[in-house]
Parts: sequence; C-alpha cells; structure tokens
Amino acid sequence: MAKLVTVRSVLCRYKRGTRRIAVKDVKTAFLQSDPYPEGTVKYICFKHPITKEVIYYRQTAPIYGEASAPIRWENTIAPFFETISMIRGDNEKCCFHEPDKDLLSVLYVDDCLGDGEEDDISWLFDKLDDRFDCKGAEWLDPNSSIDYLGMTVSQDDTYLYMSMSDYILKCLKQLGWEDLKPASTPIDRPIDPNAPAVSPEIKHMAMTAIGMLGWLSITVRCDVSYAHSRISQYQSKINESVVQAVHRCFRYLAGTHDYGIRSPLHDDYKHQAVSSEVDPLNNHGWEFFVDSDFAGNEEEVNKRRSQNGYICLCNGAPILWSSKASSVAFADEDIGEAHADISSGAVEVYAAANASMDFMNLKHIISELNMPFPKPYKLQIDNAAALVFTKNTANKTRLKHIDQRQQWVKVLRDKNISDPTHVPTEFNLADLFTKTLPPHRFKQLRDRCMYRVPTFSA
Repeated sequence: MAKLVTVRSVLCRYKRGTRRIAVKDVKTAFLQSDPYPEGTVKYICFKHPITKEVIYYRQTAPIYGEASAPIRWENTIAPFFETISMIRGDNEKCCFHEPDKDLLSVLYVDDCLGDGEEDDISWLFDKLDDRFDCKGAEWLDPNSSIDYLGMTVSQDDTYLYMSMSDYILKCLKQLGWEDLKPASTPIDRPIDPNAPAVSPEIKHMAMTAIGMLGWLSITVRCDVSYAHSRISQYQSKINESVVQAVHRCFRYLAGTHDYGIRSPLHDDYKHQAVSSEVDPLNNHGWEFFVDSDFAGNEEEVNKRRSQNGYICLCNGAPILWSSKASSVAFADEDIGEAHADISSGAVEVYAAANASMDFMNLKHIISELNMPFPKPYKLQIDNAAALVFTKNTANKTRLKHIDQRQQWVKVLRDKNISDPTHVPTEFNLADLFTKTLPPHRFKQLRDRCMYRVPTFSA
C-alpha cells in the first residue's frame, strides 16, 4: 500500500509542460539478479519425466519460486539505481530521486515509473537497458494511456487521471457478472451472520471477489474502502448474506467502472476546497480529514468496535485513505491491551491520533519526492469534544480518563506538525469511510474526490 501512496503522490506532482511520465519493465527480473557470490554452492533437482531419474543441477543465480529470489533482486536493482546517482528514499524504499535533474523514479519489483524531463527519463531508461534486458518504454501522451500496476493512467489538456476501469471489467468477466444491474452505493445494509451457508464453489468465488475488492480499495477506488472493510470481516464466515454484499458492491462498480481520481496539470488551476475551513492554496494543495463512527456497526463479528476513517487529498486527488474497525484505546498503560471506549469524543481522539501517525509518515515520503508539504498541516475534525481535547482548550470531563502523558497525545498536540481544525459534518469527507450512507449523501461525498474518466486509447 505504501508504494501505491508514493505512485499517487508522484502522479499528482506531475504538471503539464516539458516534464513527461513513462514506464519501463525489466524482463524476467529475478533471473537477472546478480550471480551467487564466490563460494556459494546450491543445487536444484528435477525428475526426468520418462526415466524418473533424479538429476541435479548447480544453480549460479536465483530462480522464480525460490524464497530468496525477491530479496536477491532487490539487492541487485536498488544498488544499481544508487550507482547512477539516484538517491533512495529512507522512508519509502521504492522511491529514487536524482536531485540535480529533479528526476523521480518509483520502482515496484520490475516496473519502473519515471517522472522528469524527457531527456532525463531517457537517460535513466538507457542505463536500465545497458544493465538489464528490458521491454520498450511506454510514454504517457495526451489522449492516450499507460498501465502501471493495473492502474490506467491517462491525461487530457486539463487533468491527469487514474482509474481501474479495465481491471473492474476483467473482474466482472471472471466472476460471470458482466450484465449486473448497477447499484447506487457499494453497501446498503448490515450483513446477517445467521444467513444460510453456501456451497464451497460459491464460497471460493466470494473469496476471490473480496480479494479483488481489496486491490481496488487500495489502488484508486477509495469509494469502496468502507464496504471492503465491512465485508472482509466475514472472510472466514462466508454465507448468503456475505455473497449478497459482495454482489452489491460489484453492482455498484459495474455502474461506475469509469470513475477514478484526477489531478490538475497546470499550476494556475484553482482547486475548490472540499470544505470551507481550509484553503488548499495556502496548504500547498493538501487537505486532511478524519472521522470515527462510535460503535455504529452492531454486527456480532465486529464486537462493537468503532470504524475509523481518514483521507488526504493533494490538489483534489485522494493520495492516502483508510477505513478500518478499531478498538484501540489505550486509556491507561496498566490496562495493557486494546479495549473499547465509552465516549464518542474519545473514539474521535484516537482516530485523529492514529491518522496523524500515518500523515506524519506521508510527510516524510513527500519530502523525499521533493514536493511541498504544509507545516503544520490542518487536520479537519467534526467532533467538538475531540477538537477541544486536541487543542487542550478546556477541561474534558468525559475525556479526563485519557492519560495526558502518553506520547501520542503530545504528538497530536504538537502545533509544528498538526493543527486540528473544526469542519462541519456535512463537509467532512472522511464520513465516506466510517458508515453506511444513503445514496444522496454517498454521492455527494464521492463526487468531491472521484470523477468519471474520459476514455483514451492505449
């Protein structure tokens, strides 16, 4: 997931002009790892298909399926990038930056994405070609698209787009759901744990579909993140109600497969803030929202846990988001384990603290991408009690059980990092990640961060 955050950040950094974006793949990467060091002796055996004789061969380098192959490839490709003056990120290891050229590269195993001047990207790709056997480069051009990690990246005269339309259509075909009637929301009701059981075949299909939803929810489709969080709690207890929930989510995706996220290509683009509280132009285009639903999910499998959600946007494009059930409430160090809290304000405080930790990590990554990041960033919260607590502006009768000495409380209140700000509930975009919403409310929030993506040729 961290690599996908980096990819989205790089793409939202991109501005139309002389800079370009391109991708290049290394062929059969693991087989091109550096040979075993001197003195390493390793054998592999195969059984002859006719004579059944066991034949041993000595390995000189890693092969696919070998446990050590991934790390050996990393120990080959990463040092190579560093030998050509690319500085590897300390907080996100897949990121490489060449400061003199302001050239960025995001490496995902054998898939290399470059962002920079065309000559500089060509220089990097030529270096790759000299060292490895690679496929040809794919360049992002107006009215065309490229594929990176299953995400379709395209652009027109105004925006850069990211979508999962092709992947969704392939999923629908694989599941045999090509003619689904579209649904207005990805989830509309609780899951019944007492629903009838299903056959092993249907259970396998549902688990496959849940895995597909998981990939969609962390790449581009933040609008199904909450639905996936709810459904995935039942992976070991799949019944008819779970299958119906999965089916509805794909009905929603079938009708919105062409939705995605977008980022403006021009610096003079005036982005309209999601809320009236924060002007993104004064925050380098960044917006941060956090929310929590206090024990709103009554399903037995959820154990009355609260649902925490947050989202971070850059120039109107979602960069980082999360939706998860959480009972984390370390009100006292002597308790020693996570537990539920009795206060909705406390739940909001814990959600804000957890979100702040991830936003701080994002800040470190963004600095390694040579992008501006607001300091302090404005963390938008709609719960009054949580805001009072985080600002330390009054006595919190219902929140006094929280140990003020805990480090995460101090971090949250560090004004050099975060500035908690009130946002009206109707403008809190994180509401999309914490509860089942009626269609009009869901659409209102979704359409503030996701858009229909024009169709371009590959």
